[in-house]
Amino acid sequence: MENQFTNAPVDIDSLPEYQEMTYTPVSIKRMYKVFLVLGIISLLMFVGLYLLREVTEVRGLILGLSIVVILIIGLLYFFQFMFQKNMGYALREHDIAFKRGFLFEKITIIPFNRIQHISTSESMLDKFFKISNLNIFTAGGSGSDIDIPGLSPELAAKLKNKVANHLSDIDE
Repeated sequence: MENQFTNAPVDIDSLPEYQEMTYTPVSIKRMYKVFLVLGIISLLMFVGLYLLREVTEVRGLILGLSIVVILIIGLLYFFQFMFQKNMGYALREHDIAFKRGFLFEKITIIPFNRIQHISTSESMLDKFFKISNLNIFTAGGSGSDIDIPGLSPELAAKLKNKVANHLSDIDE
């Protein structure tokens, strides 16, 4: 009663196309939260520039620094806006995928049979904006492999239960 080892080749053309998946975008509230944080940082930078203006007499320093700060803040807002447009998740029969990135797109696909555990989390600002994060962990990592931000708490719980049900189906 010996088991014969087999390792049959896989037809590459029969594999599913992950690029053709339809991704569900995360909530726009995630971007509002990031914009609030950027706004607070911007305010602190301008207060710092104002205080620097009071203690220095170097000509053009404050104007130059103000222009640099405005450019950096403008770029941060633009990048976050574009990042939000390109962020989404897809739940399929055998796996979950998460797409993010603006300049460099990254797609992470985790089969359900590789998931160790799944959790949800909320920061203080997340609670204010009524959004949650879905955290998916696989074995061997120190952190979560996928963090899907900007989900409504109800949707995050629903996705958590859906994935957990897939995990219990796999175990049976």
